[in-house]
Amino acid sequence: MFIRNGWYVAATAKEVGRSLLARWICGEPVVMFRKEDGAPVAMEDRCPHRKTQLSLGSLVGDEVQCLYHGLRFDGAGACTFIPGQGNIPPRLRARVYPLVEKHTWLWIWLGDPALADPGTIPDYRWNDAPGWTPVGGYLNFKADYRLLVDNLLDLTHETYVHARTIGNMAVAHTPQKTETEGETVRVTRLMKDCDPPPLFRRARNFTGNIDRWQKIVFEPPAHIKIDAGGAAVSPADAGKVLNWWILNALTPETEASTHYFWSVSRSFLQDDAELSDLVRRQTVQTFEEDRDVLESQQRMIETDPAGGALLAINCDAGGVAARRIIDARIRAEAP
Repeated sequence: MFIRNGWYVAATAKEVGRSLLARWICGEPVVMFRKEDGAPVAMEDRCPHRKTQLSLGSLVGDEVQCLYHGLRFDGAGACTFIPGQGNIPPRLRARVYPLVEKHTWLWIWLGDPALADPGTIPDYRWNDAPGWTPVGGYLNFKADYRLLVDNLLDLTHETYVHARTIGNMAVAHTPQKTETEGETVRVTRLMKDCDPPPLFRRARNFTGNIDRWQKIVFEPPAHIKIDAGGAAVSPADAGKVLNWWILNALTPETEASTHYFWSVSRSFLQDDAELSDLVRRQTVQTFEEDRDVLESQQRMIETDPAGGALLAINCDAGGVAARRIIDARIRAEAP
């Protein structure tokens, strides 16, 4: 159920250093570290000797030393040392994955390494571009990553799930437009002359109504960017505009759990530390509300005795289109 030939975020750049970080990605055990020159490495977290987790071991220079028998593997996966044994069988080699640092995240490729073109890493430049101030984080959801894709491509739920932060009635009652071009899905909702949601009001001090927009873009394996904002309608708020990008990198952990790497980057009041703290806290609250719903949804799907399929209504068009793209990519890789 996972696309292999695609870039996933494996970790934030700050998470990986001179110690071993273990993480399951698409059902595969991965261990990550940085070499002494700072270059990141991702290796299968399974010693080719007796299948022990390499992450239980330690770093010796730029080599991973297995806890069980002391074998060492370099950043290319080659075994360089076996205690008490001079000859090293060529087959004694650890699998190494392409790992690239870009836009403050570390990107991993699980499929055919010959196809791992760094130029195809999704554009998340708002994480580190001049003129933008990001806040971000990481969450783990005990839910199928496709449920998170559905959730982010249908923001109708904001009205009900996120009433205290980014939701208002205009979201649910304004139709959205869904377009598919190749493997890209775009969902657009424009809300004219509506009441600002609580977070917008606090972040930009709107006193009257706004013209609000949500422009969502999906690309596989599971990357979603949201251009969101609002512009003042009231003369009293003349010139006030709120614009930020909500960046969502969804990396499957298992069939029923997801690594969620996120950031919100804004182009206004960039040096306001209090605003950054507000946006971070309110975003985490919003995603925690999502997590409660999606983890409950996952449990209900798993325990449904009828095993019924999910049903779709108009607002699900984006999620349905994204799932078709994901399914087509998985089928194409099956042989």
